[in-house]
Amino acid sequence: LPQESPAASGSGWKEPRPKSVGAPKAFMASMASMATGATFMASMPMTSMAPMAVPVMGFQLVPVTAVAVAVKVVPNNGADCASETISTRPSSESLDDLSFSRSTSESELSDDGCITGCVWDLSQRTKGCRRVQQALEDPSISDAARSALALELKGKVRQCARSACGNYVLQKFIQVLRPQACQFIIDEIMEEPEEVSNLAKHQYACRILQRLLENCQAQMEGIIRLLLQDALPLVRHNHGTFVMQEVFDFGTESQRGELGETLLQSIGALSDENGTQVLQKALLHAPQKVTLAQRMVPQFAQIARGRHSHQTVLAALQVLPQKDQDKAVALLSQKVQKLWASRYGRLVVKSIPSLHQQCVGMTRREAAAA
Repeated sequence: LPQESPAASGSGWKEPRPKSVGAPKAFMASMASMATGATFMASMPMTSMAPMAVPVMGFQLVPVTAVAVAVKVVPNNGADCASETISTRPSSESLDDLSFSRSTSESELSDDGCITGCVWDLSQRTKGCRRVQQALEDPSISDAARSALALELKGKVRQCARSACGNYVLQKFIQVLRPQACQFIIDEIMEEPEEVSNLAKHQYACRILQRLLENCQAQMEGIIRLLLQDALPLVRHNHGTFVMQEVFDFGTESQRGELGETLLQSIGALSDENGTQVLQKALLHAPQKVTLAQRMVPQFAQIARGRHSHQTVLAALQVLPQKDQDKAVALLSQKVQKLWASRYGRLVVKSIPSLHQQCVGMTRREAAAA
């Protein structure tokens, strides 16, 4: 049994007021003022909300009904205090604002795997775009069903291509659909010809052009023609360079020749990492590959030390005739110590026996000092 307090015994002792009593009243007043102006509480789907308790500064908020929220103040010691109910009426505007995202959330969590009617909205979310890709990879889905899902993106292709999540969905559609079913994607890109170059320079949209070049070669003549009109800036761009490499991989012979001629005329401006990667593709596919390799020889010592450009030097050495190879090796031998001190230049030196013999027993520090 609890002991009798001094106040009950009549000793005149006054029981101190608990410190936690003032805080709940101030908290209740602030919550009442917040509820009158907060529309998000009114717009929440209360009927589907399970009761939960969220601790805030030692108190708990407990939603209880669909049209009212009960704020129950519970101090840290667990003693019950007075509770107050703040009623808010859901506004129609708030419900309309959240109806779109709410329907998508329900679709994402459904068990039947149906994504019909939600492809665009799901494509804008991390989990949603993965869900769409998994559905497209399902072997039981027909080509007609995939085409119907793809048409949900009609009118939003360029926006989806620039989306951090949506670009993956668009890539997957291009990979799983028949080329004819992807024609609406190409047509929508071609609606604004001046935007083709901008898409090629975009960090996400450039992937869409790459997938189209890989899977729809016969339908890409118009887009490739627009890319070739802006070839040099794209070749040197961080993202555009990957699109132009695909032109060499999947373009026609005439398209490769036109791009190769552009590179040949601007060979001196292509010593950067992006330009040399395109040159490496040109050395494999361009009709002018021997001429390109010969024009590159004076730049070998400079680009042989780059992370990607050193591979271009190795590819050019394989294309060059024997006479030009000897000339290139002689130029490289003049800078062999700098190449040996470089991380990637060493790979070039090791691939040429005559240069490698000059550096046997030499450390990278000794080569840099020399």
